[in-house]
Amino acid sequence: MTSHRKASHRKDRPGYKYRKRTNGSLAHYWDPKRACRKAPSTLPARAIPDGSTDEDIARICQAWTDELLADLEMLEATPAYDGTIGSLITLYMTDAESPYQALKHPTKIRDYQPSLRLISRTVGKRLIVKLTGADFRRWYREWAKDGKIRRAHGAIRKLRSVMSYGAEQRLAGCGQAREILSLIRFCPPGARASKMEYAHARAICEKAIELKRPSIALTQAIQWDTALRRIHVIGEWLPVAGGDEGGIVRGRTKWRGVTVADLSADLVLTVPHTSRNKVATRHDLKACPLVMWVLDRIDLPKMGPLIVSEKTGLPYRENYYASDWREIATAAEIPNDVWSMDSRAGAISETEEAMDLDSARKLAGHTNARTTLGYVRNDDLEHNRKVAAARSQLRK
Repeated sequence: MTSHRKASHRKDRPGYKYRKRTNGSLAHYWDPKRACRKAPSTLPARAIPDGSTDEDIARICQAWTDELLADLEMLEATPAYDGTIGSLITLYMTDAESPYQALKHPTKIRDYQPSLRLISRTVGKRLIVKLTGADFRRWYREWAKDGKIRRAHGAIRKLRSVMSYGAEQRLAGCGQAREILSLIRFCPPGARASKMEYAHARAICEKAIELKRPSIALTQAIQWDTALRRIHVIGEWLPVAGGDEGGIVRGRTKWRGVTVADLSADLVLTVPHTSRNKVATRHDLKACPLVMWVLDRIDLPKMGPLIVSEKTGLPYRENYYASDWREIATAAEIPNDVWSMDSRAGAISETEEAMDLDSARKLAGHTNARTTLGYVRNDDLEHNRKVAAARSQLRK
C-alpha cells in the first residue's frame, strides 16, 4: 500500500500535502505554491473534504491546479504582437479596448475560451501575413474531424472575431486575413435534433443516487421539471468586483447562485435573476414529480449553496459539472448524443406537446415564441396528425 508521504509527491495529485490530526486522522490539503512555484505566496492552502478517496483527491488537485495555471497564464501574458496568431489572441483577450472585454463572463468561459485555446494550441505559431484561404479550409477540416463540426464552426467564428480586432488595430496581416475569411463559406452545424426524454432524466437521477451523487440527481430533476437553465440551478463563478467581499471566493472569482435560503419551508424555489433571466422566477417543487422523487431520497444542505459537488465540497464550475454528469449518464446507458444541456429542450418540448406553444414559452421564460420554437424538438408527423384531427373535428 502506498504511504501518504510517497503519495504526496505523486504526479497525479499536484499541490497535495497532508498533516496528522491529534486523533490520528489525516487532514488533506492542496497548496498552490507546491502545485506551481510561480504561484503568489499570498495564496492560502485549501482543505480537501474529509472522506475523499484517493481518486477524489487526485481529481481535486488536478482541477485546482488547472485553474491556478490558467490564472497565472493570463497574468503572465505579455500583450506584444509578434505577427503570430497566438500573440494576436493574447492581445485580443488582454487589451482593455478589445471587444472581448464587453462579453459577459459566462460567454467568455463557455463559448470563447475553449475555441481560443483550440486555435492557439493547433495553429498559434503561424504567421498571419503568410496565411491563405487554403490554410483556413484545412484547419476547418482538421477541427471538424470525428464529427466535431460544431467545434470547427465555433473556432472559425472566433478566428474571424480575432482577425477583425487585429484589422481594427492595423496589425500586420490581419486585414488581409480577415478579408480572405469573409470570402469563404464554411458548412454550419445543423440544428440539434436530439432531446432528452423523461426516461433519460429519470435514469440519470436513479444512477446518480446509486453512485452517491445527490447533487447531480437534484440538478437534473429540477432542470427537467422546471425547464431552468443549468447555470440557474448550479450557479456560476464570476469575477470578483471591487469592494465585493464575503461569500464563496476562489482566486479571483466569486460564486453566485441559488442557496438553501431560496427554498421556502413549503418547497417553493425562488431563482434569483441572472443575466438572461431579468426577473426572479418561482417554482413549486411539490408540483414537480421528479424533484419530489429525488427529495425523498436525499438530504438537502442545511445552509449555503443548494447544489454542492460531493468531490470538492464547493459549488460546481460548469465544465466540471458537465463532465461529472456525463460519467453518470454513461453509467446509466444514456446515448452519447443526449447532452446535459438537452434537459431544457426536453422539458420545453414535453410542455409544448402536453399543452401548447404559449405554455412552453412561459415555462421557458421567453418573451418571443420564436425563441421557444428553437427548443421544441417534437416530431412533425405527430404534430401534423393532431392538426389534421383538430381540423376534421372542426368541420363536424
